[in-house]
Amino acid sequence: MTADAPAPGALLRALLTLGVTQIAAWGSLFYTMALVGPRILHDTGWSEALVFGGFSVAMIASGAAAPWAGRLIDRHGGRPVMTAASLIGAAGLGFLALAQGPLPYLAAWAVIGVAMAGALYDPAFATLAQIAGPQTRRAISMLTLAGGFASTVSWPLTLWLLRDLDWRQVILVHAAGQALLCAPLHAFGLPKAAPARPAKLAGEAAPRASLLRGMDWTAFALFALVISAHGLVTSGLSVHLVRLLDQLGLTEAQGVLAGVFIGPAQVGARLLELLFGARLSALALGVFSTAILPFAFALLAFAAPSTAVAIAFGLVYGASNGLITIARGVVPFALFRRDRYGEILGLLAAPALATKSAAPVVFALVLSAGGPSAAVAFCAALGVLAASAMLLLALLRGTAQRA
Repeated sequence: MTADAPAPGALLRALLTLGVTQIAAWGSLFYTMALVGPRILHDTGWSEALVFGGFSVAMIASGAAAPWAGRLIDRHGGRPVMTAASLIGAAGLGFLALAQGPLPYLAAWAVIGVAMAGALYDPAFATLAQIAGPQTRRAISMLTLAGGFASTVSWPLTLWLLRDLDWRQVILVHAAGQALLCAPLHAFGLPKAAPARPAKLAGEAAPRASLLRGMDWTAFALFALVISAHGLVTSGLSVHLVRLLDQLGLTEAQGVLAGVFIGPAQVGARLLELLFGARLSALALGVFSTAILPFAFALLAFAAPSTAVAIAFGLVYGASNGLITIARGVVPFALFRRDRYGEILGLLAAPALATKSAAPVVFALVLSAGGPSAAVAFCAALGVLAASAMLLLALLRGTAQRA
């Protein structure tokens, strides 16, 4: 990882490119299922476990591929990895649109999961770190400003497309976006990185041993727990939010409205972090971002369903999600080895994604067995767990440490 200042124009070019592709990638690969899933259920007659289990398969595949994607970015830069991931995502979405049975359906989600490992935030952060050097924290904050609009753009767009197209055609539209927008932007918009890696890390056996010896595994485990617990909530709600809010008494339009406000809340919180976050250490940012998550679900638990509640939930939940995304990038950058940053992000993502893989099915079971109140309580408990682990990590390492 270079410690030099970024080349003039290279960082801006990377930020503009990734700003667009992150919105498109999250919208196509991650958020679309929230609105398409119920249509798949109705159209195919498959079980709920099978339909939403496809998203779980994607999370498992993504977790398995994440360390490899990070390692490839450390060695070769983000341009080839993210370009390939966009093309893989397009192929996976195309297979999904054409799937006529359970096995092809699940296989398509596995391909989409591999694409996620090379196209979403972790590879984007690793790519930026190679270009930004000491400006990495600020660059991550700026990128997440754009990425926060993913749900704001994708949910209304998908809902609009579903008025005139069936779910298969909508998925094909998203596939075209990955192939015709994201892949060319990654290929021609990202600067060609030249990662600076010490010669002693060039071999395969040496880096692994060196990483094992140099890691604070207590801090690693605590932060992995933080992002796993928080990710369980976000993964489950990415599929079931509209359905959950519907069962709580809100209309589909109000549910979509909550999703629409998540984006501006993410962006607003990230903008405040960009302007004033230098006063907070990376660890303090993580503590704050997780501490506010349970309050979002307190709104759903104790307030009568209304448009105002939908908006308030979207704002608080979106702020937490927006800030934890930054913390997910800057806490490892502050605590762990920077020359292996991409691989460490991938290793952190693996348990988080494995846990998140269960979220769609678990949330479906909780909603079916216990109803919406049980699902809200479940989310609140996960939020408390994430906040507690982050606070313990901050107490162990000291909140004064800055990224």
